Amino acid sequence: MSDSGGNNTDERVVIEQRLLKIDEIFIYRIPPMRSADGHRAEDWNLAKPLATCSLVVARRDNDLCVNIMAERPKEGAPRGATENYLFAQSNIRVDLADPSHNKIEHWVNPVVDSSRYFALRIKDGKSGREAFVGVGFRERTDAVNFRMSIEDYINSLKREEKAAELQREFEQSLSVGEKSSSKGGGGVDVAKLPLPKSSLSLAEGEKMHINIKSKRAKPANQSAKSKTGGLIGLKKPPPPPPVASPASDEGISTTNSNEVEWGDFEG
Repeated sequence: MSDSGGNNTDERVVIEQRLLKIDEIFIYRIPPMRSADGHRAEDWNLAKPLATCSLVVARRDNDLCVNIMAERPKEGAPRGATENYLFAQSNIRVDLADPSHNKIEHWVNPVVDSSRYFALRIKDGKSGREAFVGVGFRERTDAVNFRMSIEDYINSLKREEKAAELQREFEQSLSVGEKSSSKGGGGVDVAKLPLPKSSLSLAEGEKMHINIKSKRAKPANQSAKSKTGGLIGLKKPPPPPPVASPASDEGISTTNSNEVEWGDFEG
């Protein structure tokens, strides 16, 4: 953009990404912690929430914004018309490169006696004062999604930090190569050099052993066994004897001589 004086000024682009939207949450006024264990939802008078609102989690640059939206009657509109307004806001900024920086637990703390309630640190934009409010979800899945959106924010910061580290290492390697080429006087552009290729050739004196399994030739007798079913050198059995004709059997008597002789002793 150009201003009236003719000087060019760069306009910073802010990218905002919505991670989660929940239509119904409950806001509680919470007392100070009774012990170092953490906040307890049983101390919040859950039957009487301070307000019923909606929740929007969005990432804006490196910040995670948790916006709590409420409804109110719209001025100058017909009766019953409402509008959303910002009830409270929590701006979370985690710097992974600085160990002394506040961690995510500085802004969001789950209670120790339930998985559906959290203590959220909010900040007043006018006065700058900070305080904790209780956030409750009717459905357990909404509480899980809220927790996952925060984890996605932390994981994205880790990926970006790793990518920036690799970029710095790459730029340092290029600067070292440019310095070495300038000392040699060659004037070679290192950025345009191709990447080194991996060498698959054998070094001098290096040997490579390859084991090749060959099929062994079967002996002649083994092949003959396989053809005759394992019997070698045996002749075929002789043919059966000829069957006698019925005419030759007519002359054979069927009377038993012993029965005649035993008959003489009867009676």
